[in-house]
Amino acid sequence: MGLAYRRRPGATFWVRGLVREEMAHLLPPKGKRKVGPGTPEIELLKLQPEVFGPFDSLITRPQREGKKFILTAARAMAAHDEMMYPPGTVTLIDFQEATETKRVVLSPQPSSDPNEPLNWPLWRKNLNMALIFGMTIAAFAVLMIQTVFWQQMVVDMPVTITDLSNAQSAQLAGLAVGCLFFIPLTVKYGRRPTYILSTAVLAATAWWSAKMTTLWELMVTSVVSGLAGAINETAVQMTIADLFFVHQRGRANGVYFVAVNFGSFLCPLAAGAQAATQGWRFSYYALSICLTILFVAFCFLYEETKYVPVNIGSVQVATHSIEDDQEAKTDATSQDKLSPLNRTRSQSISSPPTYQTHTYSQRMRLWTPTDESLWKVFILPLHVITLPHVMFTALQFASGVAWLVLLMAMTSVIFSAPPYNFDTSGVGYMTLGPFVGNVLGNIYGGPMSDWFVLRIAKRNGRLFEPEMRLHQLCVSVVFMAGGLIMFGVTSDKGLHWILPSIGGALFAFGLGSTGEIAFTMLIDSYTKLTAEAFVGVAFLRNAVSIGIPSAMVPWWTAMGLSNMYIVCGFVSLAIGLLYVPLVIWGKKIRIALTPRYESLIAKKGLS
Repeated sequence: MGLAYRRRPGATFWVRGLVREEMAHLLPPKGKRKVGPGTPEIELLKLQPEVFGPFDSLITRPQREGKKFILTAARAMAAHDEMMYPPGTVTLIDFQEATETKRVVLSPQPSSDPNEPLNWPLWRKNLNMALIFGMTIAAFAVLMIQTVFWQQMVVDMPVTITDLSNAQSAQLAGLAVGCLFFIPLTVKYGRRPTYILSTAVLAATAWWSAKMTTLWELMVTSVVSGLAGAINETAVQMTIADLFFVHQRGRANGVYFVAVNFGSFLCPLAAGAQAATQGWRFSYYALSICLTILFVAFCFLYEETKYVPVNIGSVQVATHSIEDDQEAKTDATSQDKLSPLNRTRSQSISSPPTYQTHTYSQRMRLWTPTDESLWKVFILPLHVITLPHVMFTALQFASGVAWLVLLMAMTSVIFSAPPYNFDTSGVGYMTLGPFVGNVLGNIYGGPMSDWFVLRIAKRNGRLFEPEMRLHQLCVSVVFMAGGLIMFGVTSDKGLHWILPSIGGALFAFGLGSTGEIAFTMLIDSYTKLTAEAFVGVAFLRNAVSIGIPSAMVPWWTAMGLSNMYIVCGFVSLAIGLLYVPLVIWGKKIRIALTPRYESLIAKKGLS
């Protein structure tokens, strides 16, 4: 495919197209024309002498060296892909001609500052992720376990199933509103104070829930736990963007969604078993102890991942070898043959600044304020949510969570009544199927997604497009819709409990993989607006789900269980298939909306 470019404000040129094997798209169709002065390849390079100046002396070399010049220049182009490609498009694979190895180009490009989270050693990244893993499990456990206790709570407290459903709606309202208030503060003051405050409030509400005896306490604890848990999704996605490169984010999101899976399905299973022998209050006591321990751990172990650059300089393009057993050889020929002026320029550009590693007290600072306008950060999500990629992710996750809320609430009602007559532990065990399905979905949408995009990027001329991840949704959307229908129809007919459990597993596979793929695609597309994008995603997700618990019983009564879940399945399928137009036109949309993206970054104060 030929190389097209156009002038635009803020950049010398804009490149669109695919980088084929060994940059063949810069050469004639048959590769027979020599590269020299006056050819389109050289005229293209003249457009940006400040980037390609060090390579000027190679222009008049013969065809063999000319092709090598094109390869070298293309690597420099990769280092400046923020100017040349729409947001999200990056060169992911770099070909090392000297050793014939392929390397993953690190995107975003890290600085030489050891304090930048992208440069942290693996153990520091893993420690932060381990704490987030634990906090996510506990947060989702607080939000999900109460439905398992409904059977006991209506006996132990002066409440009805309708009251409990309304309390769940109040909790979802807290989730929807909380992120609007707390995430802008996370953007301005750092991730660490948000995590610490959230964990402390969740611990306090868990202790209170274990002691509550009245309806008003039920409502208050539901709202407060929703407000405290609201930051989890968005803050974690910000942290993943802080810590990991593009080709690692699928795995990182896989870890996050495994934690969501544990909190949503495995914790209710364990809580139900404990409640059957000790009562529902002891389950809340156990959760309170875990959250208190997590609060202390966050205070002393969690490092701030918000990075404020100390110095800005140019660094060489960093890569990570796909073949770890091969060493890249240094080719000094090009540097030796540069003109003295260009050699001096090249050496001065690549000279790294000097940094000092932060001390423990600096790494554990409570605040990391920056100069963003807090008011602009508060209102920016209202603009960001209108970007099609953000709206797509919000719709996918809102749909999935709405069906999850319905499935978990209906599980408690259906399986505690005839013909199943399960006790609290039996209701808890019904989450085992969704747990297994979600684990498999996490693998499919996490590590397999990273492997998949590397393969596709290689075939796409080493260019990565965020929409590449969406191809895997062809399986996820079918499993989610089919699982919903299977769960509703089999449980309505009173069939063996294993069949609704399998339906729940299929649904959970689709839920987990769809969430991971959509979340990672969004981070890849608009990394600099991660926080604002996920505020909109979290708000829409929870806003859509608010009415589900209250409408559940009337909907069931009016339509019947089978018909209700058949409708849910087809609505889920229709929303899931929205990935198809995004695969087809997603890149064109990003190109067309690049000026808008840049203006939003400028409003945020990052330009």
